[in-house]
Amino acid sequence: MMKKRIKMDSAILSLVIIMAGFLFLFEKFYPSRREIDNILDFFGFMILFKGILFRMAARGHKKKYSQASSQLVTTGIYAMTRNPMYLGTFLISAACILMIWPWWCVFLYAGLFYLRFDREIAQEEKVLKEKFGLGYEEYCKKTPRIFPSVRKAFEVKLRDVFNLKEAFSTEERNLLFVAPAIIIILETFQELMVFGSTDLRVTTNIFGWAAVIFVIIFAIFYQKR
Repeated sequence: MMKKRIKMDSAILSLVIIMAGFLFLFEKFYPSRREIDNILDFFGFMILFKGILFRMAARGHKKKYSQASSQLVTTGIYAMTRNPMYLGTFLISAACILMIWPWWCVFLYAGLFYLRFDREIAQEEKVLKEKFGLGYEEYCKKTPRIFPSVRKAFEVKLRDVFNLKEAFSTEERNLLFVAPAIIIILETFQELMVFGSTDLRVTTNIFGWAAVIFVIIFAIFYQKR
């Protein structure tokens, strides 16, 4: 199952990159002003960081508490969503599309994401229900499938769902460096094709400011009791 998923996701990633190159040829699909493109890049990076942290928190917490998948994990970030890894993947992909595809493609991607993962998640839920019985059914009743409720998101304390030590104990942390590097490269090609020129310093500055602001906001909410 894991190998099949990796192959499929690799194929999807390759298709996304190929499609991005194809869309670069149609500059009318993109904002006519570079300033708007820069704003989309900034918010894209912010969403990207959030998606990566979701995956880091999920992988790290499950690694510590699942006991080789023999125990149902309902604490930490799993108290907000039953599938934080999928949510992280959605946010990362949506961020990439927002930055290197026409912004409206995010809505198309949301539909494709549902078609791609809905059946897979349903199969996983069936297995978990058979394995953990009533405990899993009760967990499903009080915890959203993917997207956390707005009320829950405001009520939860960040340090309760995101443990820094757990998060940085997995290889998911590498995404903090790999994902932005790939996006900056693709964004450079996008600007060359759409605007006829690019300035790598501007792109890296946008990334830098987005990273700094995200860390500041994260630190503020992390310290709240």
